[in-house]
Amino acid sequence: MKDFKIDRLDQEILALLEEDCTLTYSDIAKDLNANMWTVRDRIELLKKRGVITGCKAILDYSKMGYGCEAMIFLVINPSRMNEFISFLRSETRVKEVTVMTGDERIMINIVDRACSDIKEFIQQKLNSFEIEVKEFNIVLERPIR
Repeated sequence: MKDFKIDRLDQEILALLEEDCTLTYSDIAKDLNANMWTVRDRIELLKKRGVITGCKAILDYSKMGYGCEAMIFLVINPSRMNEFISFLRSETRVKEVTVMTGDERIMINIVDRACSDIKEFIQQKLNSFEIEVKEFNIVLERPIR
């Protein structure tokens, strides 16, 4: 699909949706002093063009009984990458996976009842993929979402 320009109105719509993706067309139109039908058409076009790919809730894991959230940076043999990613998709405690350049090729965001449970998960499940954990960081807070 051919690239297209995102103008100021599109940017303002996207900023509002990033903040709260449950806003209605009417809410957005009021906030931006725009026509509701224009807002609807813009959002539908942004979806069609693949700019907007979904909408999801931002959860407070501590209120769900999870006492630990961690970011794990690791490396894995590239030949096992697809198998590893498929495994991670099946794990409900894994909330995000990012594949990157550099020494730490994969970042996993994971939650569990306790940090010791995450450590056990690494030792019992992840190590079967012959990974090398480079960093294990506990999330203290998320001031920007």
